[in-house]
This record gives sequence, C-alpha cells and structure tokens, in this order.
Amino acid sequence: MAVCAGSVSAQTAEVRLVEELRLGRIEGSGPDLFADIHDLAVDPEGRIYVVDVGWKEVRLFDRDGRFVRRLGAEGGGPGERPYLNIGTTRVTWDAHRDRLWIDDGLHRLVLDSLGTEYARATRPPSFLPPNAEPIGTVVAVDAQGRLYQYLWGPSPNRDSRYRYMARATVDSEYAIVPDGTLLIEAVAEVEDAPRTSHNRGGSLTVTVKRAEPSRVIGTVSSDGELWVADINGRHLRQLSFRGDTLRTITPADVAGEPVWAELDVSPEGWFWLRREPDSDESSTWDLLDNCGAYRGFASVPHRVSLTSVGSGGRIHVVASGALDIPFISRLRVDMDVTRRSC
Repeated sequence: MAVCAGSVSAQTAEVRLVEELRLGRIEGSGPDLFADIHDLAVDPEGRIYVVDVGWKEVRLFDRDGRFVRRLGAEGGGPGERPYLNIGTTRVTWDAHRDRLWIDDGLHRLVLDSLGTEYARATRPPSFLPPNAEPIGTVVAVDAQGRLYQYLWGPSPNRDSRYRYMARATVDSEYAIVPDGTLLIEAVAEVEDAPRTSHNRGGSLTVTVKRAEPSRVIGTVSSDGELWVADINGRHLRQLSFRGDTLRTITPADVAGEPVWAELDVSPEGWFWLRREPDSDESSTWDLLDNCGAYRGFASVPHRVSLTSVGSGGRIHVVASGALDIPFISRLRVDMDVTRRSC
C-alpha cells in the first residue's frame, strides 16, 4: 500500500552547515594526504574509515581526526587484499558485529578495527554467458545484522543490465545467506561509436556497448528500510523485498527543480538528497524530516562526490579541493533533527 506523507508547513530557508572537522592536505606527506578515495564509513564511536585506492589501503582516524592505523593494505597475506583500478571499492561498518567489510565485487575482506582478519572471499570474474552472474557489493548492514548488497548482472541476450538490492543474513563464518532480492532497475545497453586503434601492423576497429545512465538512486536506512527515488522524479518510495510500495513521499516546497544525485537516510529518519551540482564550486542537499516534510536546503562551497550521513544532523563528505585533491569534512546542520511523530 502506498501512503502519502502528511503535509506540514515547510521551512524553505537555507540551513547553515557548520564544519567540525577536516582531513586532507595538498602537499607534504602523511596519512591525511589522499589520492583516490572510493568510500568512507563511520562507526558509532565516530571513527572514520577511508578506503583510498590510490594508496591501496584503508586508513582509520579517530573522532578528532587523529590517524590510528592502516588496514587492509595491498597484498596477499592475512588482513591484506588486492586493489583494482576498475569499479568501486566500498567500506561498510557492521555495528552489530564490530566488523569492517571491504568489498569491490570480486574481493571481499572482513576485519575488526585492529586489522585482524575474520573472513575473505574471492570471486573469479565471469562476464560472458552462460557463466555470467550478478556481481554483488556490500553497501549496508542494519541494526539486526542483516547485510545488503547491490547486485549488477547482464540479461541473457546481453542487451541490458539489471541492478538489484539483495538482503542476506550472515552465518558464524561470515558467509552470506540470501534472504531476499528486489529488482531496482533495468538499464539498456546501446552501441557506442566505433573506435579504431592504429599500430605498425595495421588497425583494429571495435564497436563498444555502453550502458545508459542510471535513472534510480537508493539507500538502506539503519533500520533496514529500502528507499529509492527516480533521479528526475519528485517522489521517494519505501519498498519491501517483495516489491511492494510501503510508503510514498512527495516533497512539497522544494526550492527549484533539482536533479538528485545521491540519497541518504539518517538514523532519525531524515532524508538528505544531494543535488546534481550546477557547477564544480558548490554542492547542495535538500533536507526532508522523517515525516517527509521539506525542511530547507544546505550548501557547501566544494564539489562533493560522496556523503555519509550520521545521527544528530552530522554528515561526513568526500570533497575536492585545490588541484582536485580529495579531502574529508565533517559537517553539522544548525537545526534540530530529532524524529517527530507524523
């Protein structure tokens, strides 16, 4: 059943974001000099885990930004893993087990905050039918310890790709036991222009297939709620893993007609919708409370590529500074973000 959110008077003014912490430098050396940040995670103690594929490791910082240790470094020994220059390497903190999941779809490693290895899995790539299977990447763990993955897989005739959200339980050996899968999106593949490569022996021309841009963004809340939004749409939907729409939110009074690039949900149930930037000089979020009422927008003067939303109105972002060198910023929204009764 689709249930429309109750309307309340929206606060459409700009909401101030206060920077509490910044990690990153553009020169010198040290653990706060980043190269290619793929993902970050924050545990309940406020410790920050940063996967830097450029340096081929995960770096752990405490709540105050002090460097603690390196985890999951490049290699084949205990607590180590290979790093790929394709795809995205994700890091997810599992508060239910106090474990860190590092996953790129082909290599998965489970560690504690000291770097002790608890499990690993390697999947040989098999991209061609009939052996092609969806590639899964761990993206979230809820309070009950259930694990969530994004799965990408080709159709049998290879003319499209499918994106799923999969839920699973985890056994005592950290094996993933499927518990439900929902098709989120089918993306058609179209032929790109022929490309020709020349060398002394002649030339080779190939026609490349590329996928259409994704039309759907989504996230899983800490309560295990699956939310999706059409990038150009004006509504959000909470879905069950049976495919039912449990709740629909159509935010009113949103300033302008933004195209949303990222969706996150805080532990209080607030929605942070990051807009596609109009330029490389700033980034903006639309904020909705847990009842779906639009509460305003917040901006920073940086190009943000990734957001990790926490409790108490705090977010961690990966942004680009001078010379496009990434840095991490912890920001706090200057308003009350407690959960209210709808």
